[in-house]
Amino acid sequence: MVMEGLGGRRLAATVLLVRDGNFEGKPTLEVYIQERVSTMPHFPRATVFPGGGVDPRDFPDFSAGHSPDIWKGPDALEWAQRLGTTPEVAYALVFAAVRELFEEAGTLLAEHRDAGELVQDASRYHSYRARLERHEISLTEMLTQEKLVIRTDLIVPFARWASPEGDKARFDTFSFIAVEPDGQHADGNTREASSTGYFPPDLVLEGWRAGLLRLVIPTWASLYELSQFTSTAELMDAAEDFDMTPVIDDAVRNPRYREFYELHRIERF
Repeated sequence: MVMEGLGGRRLAATVLLVRDGNFEGKPTLEVYIQERVSTMPHFPRATVFPGGGVDPRDFPDFSAGHSPDIWKGPDALEWAQRLGTTPEVAYALVFAAVRELFEEAGTLLAEHRDAGELVQDASRYHSYRARLERHEISLTEMLTQEKLVIRTDLIVPFARWASPEGDKARFDTFSFIAVEPDGQHADGNTREASSTGYFPPDLVLEGWRAGLLRLVIPTWASLYELSQFTSTAELMDAAEDFDMTPVIDDAVRNPRYREFYELHRIERF
């Protein structure tokens, strides 16, 4: 089973958690972001979306008689076609996206297996977050114990960024979009972030231009794309048009991203 991404890069997943909001009296799209603590080995003090590397236990364990009872929605084969990967890698990426969002934001994209109802209060499962982060338990084990199934129809693929060849930390990162489920509220209860919250993408970009926060190019580009939409409905309607072709070294030559590379900012933090 291949457990690596493009060119041997480490597979990773990140989730753009969005909701409908209001800013200065106008309806707007808001996205959940977090500022990483300065002690993080990768991208310290950068403003990012919830996410992280794929864990080996995110992959399906067919040898142990994997049960489909923990998965509801488009299957791994369909996801493989959408992501341009093998079914095993697609499965792991979806699981990693759901797991990382739950670990870092407390938002759980799942439903109760017996009742068939979406989880509206994820706080009852928050004791698992630290255990998942410490690799004491897998998401599969948690779902099985709590009789939950992940809802793969609640996320959509958004973008794919692969670190340049010379980067010290080389990731093949798949980004997904999810709308905050009714009744759930993302929180900042993670040791990886110093501050968190929902903000209009335009406002975050303005903060970056003013030197008030730090962004890496995949996050900047995602915020730029999100800023073109004014509601979650409008964003999700455009989901089929999102391009999953990996962006690698050519980002610097793309005029769409020129501002990121050419704007002379003074960091004020």
